[in-house]
Amino acid sequence: MKKTLVLVVDRDDDFGVKGNVDTPVIGVEECSVAATSLGISDPEDSDINALFAAINIYKEIKEEGNNEVEVALIGGNVKVGHRSDAAIVDELEEVLKVVSPDRVILVGDGAEDEYVYPIISSRIPIDSVKKVYVKQAPGLEGTVYILSKILEDPAKRRRFLAPVGGLIVLITLFYLIPPFMSFAGEGIPLSDVTTPFVVFLIGMFILLYSYNASDWLTKWKNKWVSRIRSGSITVSFTLISILFLLAGLIVGYFSLGEVYIPSLFRGFLWFVSNALWLMIFALLIYQVGDLMDMYMSTKKIKLSFIIGSINIVALGLIVTGGLDILLANFGMGITNSALFALELIAGVSLAVLSALLHRHMKGAIEAADSTRDADADVA
Repeated sequence: MKKTLVLVVDRDDDFGVKGNVDTPVIGVEECSVAATSLGISDPEDSDINALFAAINIYKEIKEEGNNEVEVALIGGNVKVGHRSDAAIVDELEEVLKVVSPDRVILVGDGAEDEYVYPIISSRIPIDSVKKVYVKQAPGLEGTVYILSKILEDPAKRRRFLAPVGGLIVLITLFYLIPPFMSFAGEGIPLSDVTTPFVVFLIGMFILLYSYNASDWLTKWKNKWVSRIRSGSITVSFTLISILFLLAGLIVGYFSLGEVYIPSLFRGFLWFVSNALWLMIFALLIYQVGDLMDMYMSTKKIKLSFIIGSINIVALGLIVTGGLDILLANFGMGITNSALFALELIAGVSLAVLSALLHRHMKGAIEAADSTRDADADVA
């Protein structure tokens, strides 16, 4: 009589991660303990039903008078993909070596287990495949329930929702950008952009939800509440930087009425050109606040703050030079080629200085570490 193996495959290793079960698990008693362990930690996990269904099939075959049957559980890896499939292959070979079955009945919850069916069938014949569904969640209501449970997992949200949100945003941008780029003084009818803009917002919401933006905002809020309560100097500098940022936006906005602007693109260039340095000062003030706060608390100054500030000024000079060249070509700004060259050269020079400073200080730190290690060896 051929020996049958009733096999459950847990591709994302819920039994190991949630139930602390070491796979592979072989034997009806051992599988019962494994199902109970996962059931206690997460009663709503569908893998529990799959394993209990396998135990039920095992008992049915036993009742039919066939004692040549065994039940087993194998697991993959929480990072579903090549790692989990490799782990499944290793555990499958271990089970086949111990049980030596002639055929397999594969039991799964119908989620991702189908991906491993070819792996199993390449090593042993599969006589039957059983998918287990929860009776308490039928129809549309059950589907919504299952989806809601899947979306509670941050890893699954990033894996399945983030590409969808990104695709929606990318597609809607193709519909939003041309009308704004062809903008003239008479404006754009709202009916031309309302629908794609709403869809764009939906895509952004999906992206933010998939990357758990709400948790990030909560941490950010708690961080600033803590700073305010402790009287951190960063708060004052941040308020000053916000004022500079708002001043930049206001200056940029009012500058749009100073010249004739034939297109949205040129208006954007003019706006950025007038608002840029106030925004850069806002960022530098915030950097200084962080620097002073760190010095007051640790009596140390991080080199990265200084290099970062130099890079900000360098980038501002390079962007200013590029904007001035573009605006001059459009007949909207100064046409002093020497000034353009000076801005670009100064920006590039500061960027090179920043890189050299970073390299020099990095080398000095590594040399100090080497000297310290050598002294320790001598001692």
